[in-house]
Amino acid sequence: MHACGHDLHSAVMLGAALELQAQQHQLRGRVRILFQPAEEIACGARQFIQAGVLDQVQAIFGMHNEPGLPSGTFATRGGAFYANADKFVIHVTGKGAHAAHPEQGVDAIVVASQIIQALQALTSRSFNALDSLVLSITRVDGGKTWNVLPETVEFGGTARTHDLQLRAELEKRVRTLVENIALANGAQASLHWHAGPPVLVNDANWAQFSSEVARQVGYQVQTADLHLGGEDFAFYLQQVPGAFVSIGSASDFGLHHAGFTPDESSIAPAAHYFAQLARQALHHLHDRCREPALN
Repeated sequence: MHACGHDLHSAVMLGAALELQAQQHQLRGRVRILFQPAEEIACGARQFIQAGVLDQVQAIFGMHNEPGLPSGTFATRGGAFYANADKFVIHVTGKGAHAAHPEQGVDAIVVASQIIQALQALTSRSFNALDSLVLSITRVDGGKTWNVLPETVEFGGTARTHDLQLRAELEKRVRTLVENIALANGAQASLHWHAGPPVLVNDANWAQFSSEVARQVGYQVQTADLHLGGEDFAFYLQQVPGAFVSIGSASDFGLHHAGFTPDESSIAPAAHYFAQLARQALHHLHDRCREPALN
């Protein structure tokens, strides 16, 4: 169960499309609405960009529901917002043995557990506590039965930051730690680091513009905190200025929790908001183009 609210997002944009269709003769330009798949595997946005969806686009806006915000609440921020979202896989190779004679093998499970513990200490003891950084182990796979020490263990997870230099330093430190702990135990280990979406950086002016429109349509507006979630909308913002926003969905459970149930009353206001945002952004771009050039 994915439990992230992408069906809610689709409903919001369909509602916005219907409202814009009814207002099409009042629009000062064209609106392109993207229903993009494959966000979670970080390739959907890049494939859309390669297909030309940003051709002639002057501004772009996106959203994600936020269960921690009440319905009727809106939040965004200028500059860095969502984190980069990298994935890593670590493969540990020891020497298999009978569980009754561990001295005859190299216990890959023990080596993997030492690495996992050290990774948690790495983020809390080797980086500034004020740095925006998280590293989480999300799966461990090793062994098939109760009386055999497995030869290999594979585990993996995700690492997130809001800073490119910190991102590079974290990968470097993880690689050094993994290889040296394995070596100290007579095992081997390899790290495969898969770069995901980059840091999502909102244009400051469009973020402020988005907030002003939210106030006009009746939202309670907040300045969003830095978010350690990943979002491949960041790829669009590397090409075109714009803003990504959070819309309150008021669930007692967070994203990806089996109990996540967004408040469906948040759909209609969000649809109206995005229709108005598109309409006013077109007016803003049209008026800006008419401003006389400075001599």
